[in-house]
Amino acid sequence: MKKPRLFIGSSSEEIGTARIVEKLLENDFEVTIWNENLWDKSVFKLNNNFLHDLLKAPLKFDFGILIGSPDDKVEVRGKEYLQARDNILFELGLFIGRLGVKRSFFLVHENVKELSDLSGIFVSKFNNKNLIDKVDEIKRAFLSVELDTFNFFPSNTLAYGYFENFIKALCVKIVQDGKLKIKDAEYDKCKFQIIIPKKIDEDINLQFEKIKRETGVEQVQIECLGRPRPFQVNSKLLETGELLIIDFPSTLTGINYAIRELLPEEYKTFGDEYENILNRELEKFVYTLNGLIKKNSFDDFIEIVRV
Repeated sequence: MKKPRLFIGSSSEEIGTARIVEKLLENDFEVTIWNENLWDKSVFKLNNNFLHDLLKAPLKFDFGILIGSPDDKVEVRGKEYLQARDNILFELGLFIGRLGVKRSFFLVHENVKELSDLSGIFVSKFNNKNLIDKVDEIKRAFLSVELDTFNFFPSNTLAYGYFENFIKALCVKIVQDGKLKIKDAEYDKCKFQIIIPKKIDEDINLQFEKIKRETGVEQVQIECLGRPRPFQVNSKLLETGELLIIDFPSTLTGINYAIRELLPEEYKTFGDEYENILNRELEKFVYTLNGLIKKNSFDDFIEIVRV
């Protein structure tokens, strides 16, 4: 698994602080600052609508840090206060909405006015003396978050559903029966492979059909108690006499559909950026599924194969 991707947002006045935070976290995260000029790392590209790029940005990251600095002077009930820029607060709300409160942090200068609506949100107040300690607290909080926990994105949910409704049910049947009956034959030795492509094509179902033909499998039915219909699985008899069950998780099409709903209209075409977001979610699906297999002690006869 690659390093988690971390977004840092700040006003241009606080870019120096953002650079310090980046240096402190780059060993554990792949860090991107919102206004970096490097083309291959920038989040908000030139000539793109800023708001649409901003809506798209949380799809690319696992965590977000928004830095609030005393940039603007406001008057509240006759008193003057310093507060963070409105766009930083907007970005904070967007990241919390899409990543969740455990994956979003507001690193705010101690001179900034306390906001009453931020109860329940991770807020860390810093000054020039304690910035390193505050960033370390944020790092430890982020690293304690499991990447396979439920969040706004489709990959985790699809992996849980695929595992519970198919993988676990089939494995429990094999373990309880001690054998697997297909047609008129019984097999007491079985292996299970889940075939997942390294990259998802635009038409995932067609992609799986091509892989099936290359693999040379036969589709069979497996009856399972408590289910109104049998499982439709692909199988192959090995030279050792073992039965190899092979599945191609077509549920991955859900990632494609969900991301199309999340992106602004002009970004829904299958281009480089769309493909990067799609394949990032694919890696999260594999990570979550692999964790569930190990957690339930099925990893002795289930193998995830990337092709």
